[in-house]
Amino acid sequence: MSPAQEGARSDGGQRYFEDIAVGEVMLGAPVVVEREAMLAFAREYDGQPMHTDPAAARAMGLKDVIACGSLTFALSAKSIGSIWNGMHFLPSGLGFRMSFVAPVFAGDRLQVRVEVKGKRPSRDPNRGVLQVATAFLNQDGASVLDIENIWLVRTRNAG
Repeated sequence: MSPAQEGARSDGGQRYFEDIAVGEVMLGAPVVVEREAMLAFAREYDGQPMHTDPAAARAMGLKDVIACGSLTFALSAKSIGSIWNGMHFLPSGLGFRMSFVAPVFAGDRLQVRVEVKGKRPSRDPNRGVLQVATAFLNQDGASVLDIENIWLVRTRNAG
């Protein structure tokens, strides 16, 4: 497989722990930040003025309202879903560290880039452990959200 690839195998099958290499880079599905959805989300969940009021956002030194962190994280999950769907991914929320590193604006085109930093067998022989670093990149290639965490992936011998 190529160094930067979608999560699914070219034959349409899902990948197992053994199919994934340290250093591998996977790209998620592109997502676009829709202004009305961004504003509606902010009004519902995070009404801080930089998320809902353009004048207030400009007074804070921003060019316009910005997406709240919760929406940015949700959009990263939407992008990464194409990778998870291409492997025998198991529920994993382990060792999670997240940093919001740049604002997200309406119209931004975002895509996750996941790099496998390490891997090891789990105590459970039916799964393996991947240490991954995810950058949620905007259309300029700048990261807006960095995530480091652990993924659990089913092994071939899983029953």
